[in-house]
Amino acid sequence: MLRLKRILALSTLLVIGCIPAQAEAQTTPDPYEPTVESLNSHPTPKWFNDDKFGIFLHWGAYSVPAWGPRGSYAEWYWYYMNSPGNATNAYHRATYGEDADYDRFAQQWKAEKFDPADWVKLFNDAGAKYFVLTSKHHEGVALWDSKVSGRDTVAMGPKRDLAKELFTAARKDGKLRAGFYYSLMEWYNPQFTGQPARNPYTGQPVPYTGGQEGGDYVKDYMLPQMRELIDGYDPDILWCDGQWDRSAAQWQTAGVIADYYNKAARAGKEVAVANRCKIESGALESPELDFQTPEYSVKPDIDPVKWESSRGIAHSYGFNQNEPVEDYLTSDQLVDSFVDIVSKNGNLLLNVGPKADGTIPELQRQRLLDMGAWLKVNGEAMYGTTYWTRAEEKGGPDDLRYTVKDGALYATALKWPGEQLTLGADVPVGPGTRITLLGSDGGALPWTRDGQGRVVVTTPAETGQWAYSFKIETPGVAALPRFADDVPQHVQAGQSVTGKVTVTNTGSRPMRAATLSVAAPEGWTVTPATSRLGHVEPGASVEVPVSVSVPEGAQPADLSLQATLKTGRLRVPYSIPVSVVLPDLAQGKPATQQSTGYDAPASRAVDGNTDGAFWAGSVSHTAEPARQAWWQVDLGAAASLDSVEIWNRTDCCADRLRDYWVIASEQPITADGLEEARSAPGVTAVHVREQAGRPSTVKLPAGTTGRYVRIQLASETHPLTLAEVRVRGR
Repeated sequence: MLRLKRILALSTLLVIGCIPAQAEAQTTPDPYEPTVESLNSHPTPKWFNDDKFGIFLHWGAYSVPAWGPRGSYAEWYWYYMNSPGNATNAYHRATYGEDADYDRFAQQWKAEKFDPADWVKLFNDAGAKYFVLTSKHHEGVALWDSKVSGRDTVAMGPKRDLAKELFTAARKDGKLRAGFYYSLMEWYNPQFTGQPARNPYTGQPVPYTGGQEGGDYVKDYMLPQMRELIDGYDPDILWCDGQWDRSAAQWQTAGVIADYYNKAARAGKEVAVANRCKIESGALESPELDFQTPEYSVKPDIDPVKWESSRGIAHSYGFNQNEPVEDYLTSDQLVDSFVDIVSKNGNLLLNVGPKADGTIPELQRQRLLDMGAWLKVNGEAMYGTTYWTRAEEKGGPDDLRYTVKDGALYATALKWPGEQLTLGADVPVGPGTRITLLGSDGGALPWTRDGQGRVVVTTPAETGQWAYSFKIETPGVAALPRFADDVPQHVQAGQSVTGKVTVTNTGSRPMRAATLSVAAPEGWTVTPATSRLGHVEPGASVEVPVSVSVPEGAQPADLSLQATLKTGRLRVPYSIPVSVVLPDLAQGKPATQQSTGYDAPASRAVDGNTDGAFWAGSVSHTAEPARQAWWQVDLGAAASLDSVEIWNRTDCCADRLRDYWVIASEQPITADGLEEARSAPGVTAVHVREQAGRPSTVKLPAGTTGRYVRIQLASETHPLTLAEVRVRGR
């Protein structure tokens, strides 16, 4: 009776609203729904932006053979083993015999020397702030105690919940955030493929040890496993893979990710999900979810959309005993790559491939410790920073990368600059500015401006190694601006163009009473000349519309608009390059190429879209493998040609567009062969050996005329990819 009275009393309180907090909690809707729009509204966690450096871990049954051809992925052992003619197929036959099924490795994998506390200590000593464990690769062997399947390390080989042990050690330590990689697909799971796994040599069916019998792969297996990881281990990061194999609709991950976000929101926790978790396109460069995931590649410039580059210290993710020391990045190369990535708004997810026994190879361990030693001195210039107006100092004598944090700008030199360090003319310095070298005695270094307005710093004795971070700060300046603009870089005489200049407060305090002025070359007009921005709050951006008019008769030249931001005692210049150019004769004209790969026609390179990401539909592509790879455009009539601008792609494979020829002719270019095409009568041909940029401008010899313009690779080993081609002339 007493219990009943308490229940009735509680019910009465709920009805009359005497416990509003609880009632409100019960009715407040979750913030995220399983839709593309809702999930893409999730902000990238501040900690993910700040932490910069994480450890990737590829550890599985593939760690037992631990072998792959140099330059390949050892974790793809089973896939390559099933590819006749592949070196791994021959290696397996010679080493283990044709009757040795892959799943034997899962039973032989013992992890007997695995010490999770030692791993956690090593990651801390390396200066990493988070790790991502491969919970299950495409081979299908799970590293946790999965109730969905018996194909895991508790039922097989190690007989341990390896994921739980590592997560427990990390949570106990309290310094590292912990995440999971999870493969959405499995190469030879009968549920996934619709057929049994087979012996690659005999073609006979082989067991898929521990796998489910029947059922739907996505609904009965994949999604429940993802929920096991989320609900059982509370990861800070969810990082998927294998997303390329099916359409986004087939993976059905939106509901799982919405639940993951909502669970975190209810707990007041920030979590991050990689774009490969496939609610939409899932491409490596797609802007969906919380961050992009380029693999073994680095952005050529700043990308405001957060990204994380993953790579091994050598080429393989899983430990590959076939990789010699020369395949590994040196500590210097590793630090330089990290600094470059951070300057462009990226994180580095550096992979470690443990051995089957659970030990981390000594060479990998040493590289991590070297990273940690460097970060102990220079971490201030990396952790908690954001990207500045530009990543590097192009054209200067020193190879520099910039980062910014509140009122301090950091310039990190990738090699010792010698007696002087030369910074750009727009580096924010003024009366009282102090420039110091991190790791030195902290004394202010003398600086002055040279004849070009650049800031020249007298350096102290060399301190440290690999890369050197200089701190630039002015007393009383607590926040620095970042500039960006979309003012058209190329304009024609007599044209008026519009764009905007965006000013972002990168600091944690307001920029007060800010004004922006913009000056144009003589004879040009720019409006407005001055704009009052007012107070710009931390992290906020202000967009200033700008209109620029170029006078008739202006000659082709590389010029610039000069902007200046004023706030308090701070005066920061910003140069906006604007070139007067001849018309583009190629846009929208008929284009052809030697072949077409991946449904990427030649017309993409003259559609006006210079984006450079293949999945954004901006890249033309010849077929793979390619022979005599060429692309060309018909301008419609012969014209006087001045130059050809070539945009490379941004998502991968930029090195393919190098060592190429630009060929122009008034007559159709009909030959496939390079020698025949470039040596035909009336042809002008220019050889470019360097990798194309965004863009590379190829100047044609004076007097060149042509109707047909071709880009052709000198090598036959790669296909040809182009983001855009512009032909300037009249």
